[in-house]
Amino acid sequence: MIVIARHGKPALNRHIWINATQYLDWWAQYDAGGLAANQVVPNGLIQALQACKTVVSSTLRRALETAELAAPGRELIVDPLFVEAPLPPPDLPDFILFRPRFWGVVSRITWFFGNHRGQESREDAEIRAKKAAEWLILEAQRSGSVGLLAHGWFNRMMRPHLLANGWVCVYDGRDSHWSHRVYRPKPN
Repeated sequence: MIVIARHGKPALNRHIWINATQYLDWWAQYDAGGLAANQVVPNGLIQALQACKTVVSSTLRRALETAELAAPGRELIVDPLFVEAPLPPPDLPDFILFRPRFWGVVSRITWFFGNHRGQESREDAEIRAKKAAEWLILEAQRSGSVGLLAHGWFNRMMRPHLLANGWVCVYDGRDSHWSHRVYRPKPN
């Protein structure tokens, strides 16, 4: 079994208007920041992770804090292989202001079409997602089950590689904060 979860809700304010340059700074703070206080971990995620022999996390603080809350006291493998794909905004004039959520959409679209501003390209992230999915499959085969606490977009990027390797999604909790999916090998 492979459980892939998205981190909890981050503490950083998303209700501000910022330009592209400010969004670069905002995203850096997002990557360095932790979770908002007083969140309740869904029971389904706790139970899914309890069933995992191995628990893995991205190196980013929001994923690590999610692991502490969703799998307390568990030994954790922390690996940069599972960090979020970058989200560099297009180089637009400073008078153009959007909220961070909209910048995220614009940035993901332009990143998909080649705007990486010197950060990891989509092609390189696809290669990393394939390696990450293969790592999870090998660990699940070795230990019997693995749970990953990581990030929304990168989790999506691993999905086609899991499916192509004979795994099926048996529980789909979607993509919101604290959500998770459960994969099992396709029955013969």
